Amino acid sequence: AGSGGGLGNASILRIARLLRLTRMARMARLLRAMPELLILIKGMMAAMRSVFFTLALLILIIYVFAIALTQLCADAECGDGFGKVLDSMHRLLVDGALMDNLT
Repeated sequence: AGSGGGLGNASILRIARLLRLTRMARMARLLRAMPELLILIKGMMAAMRSVFFTLALLILIIYVFAIALTQLCADAECGDGFGKVLDSMHRLLVDGALMDNLT
C-alpha cells in the first residue's frame, strides 16, 4: 500500500512536468509569432541587471551610514531608531530613502 502511494505521487509529478513543458512550448510559439514581445522581454531582462546593481549600491550605502549612525548615537541621545545596525538600516530606508514617516 505504501509503494502505491509513492507511484501516485510520481505520476502526479510527471503530469505536472508535462503541463509545464506544454506551457513553455506555447510561450515559445507565441514569442515566435510576435517578435515585438520578445524585444520587450529582452529589454526588461537587460534593465533588471541595472536595477539589481542600483539596489545593491543603495543597500551598501545604507549599511555604511547605519554603522556610522549606530556608532555616533551609542553615547548620545539620537532617538530610539539607532540602537542596532539593522534598526538603523530600517530607519534610514523607511524615513530617509522612502520618506514614509514624515509627520
